[in-house]
Amino acid sequence: MGLLGTLGKVAMGVMIAKGVGNAMGGSGGLGGMLGGLLGGDKQSGGNSNQQSGGLAGGLGGLLNSLSGGSQNNKISTADDSNNLGGLLNSAFAGEEVTSTPEQEEQAKLLLRAMISAAKADGSIDADEQKKITEHIGDITPEDIEFVKSEMQAPVDIEALIASVPSGMEQQVYMMSLLAINLDSKSEALYLDKLAKGLNVSNEVADSIHEKLGAAKLYS
Repeated sequence: MGLLGTLGKVAMGVMIAKGVGNAMGGSGGLGGMLGGLLGGDKQSGGNSNQQSGGLAGGLGGLLNSLSGGSQNNKISTADDSNNLGGLLNSAFAGEEVTSTPEQEEQAKLLLRAMISAAKADGSIDADEQKKITEHIGDITPEDIEFVKSEMQAPVDIEALIASVPSGMEQQVYMMSLLAINLDSKSEALYLDKLAKGLNVSNEVADSIHEKLGAAKLYS
């Protein structure tokens, strides 16, 4: 499954550790809530596998919708089962997926973005790191080491921005927002700096916030 599968698992762990679901609209469990907000067709029940499926399905759908959108500063409607979002959905549906080296690099970038944003309020403390690793589950030792290294690294938003290829700006912004409660000035400043650095307009940023049920930055 590689980093595509790890992406959804870490996303769930980060959101639980940071309590991000409490700051977003919806009900019925974190995974089910996100599945509904982001267009996933999986409904969350009571166990973590169902929650992960709902989250991944939602993430995959929105990742697809944002694919390449920054080139014309509008949210696109790309929908391809072979792109990053589609493969993420398939992986969490229990299907065998084959990702290209480019897609694995994209998943790595989105992981880095989310973990970096989770540190926008200061750091990911030991208790939060524990909660995140508990939700990672069965992944390779290399992926575990990568996630732990990113959690412990200092925030370097400039380096992150510089590493984002054309066409992934909105996806990186969305994954970053998923890791932030937006209940502190430092988090708002982080997102503002990220949006400006990625050339994501105020309008598009607020549209992404609206899709996730998060408070808007600019309106």
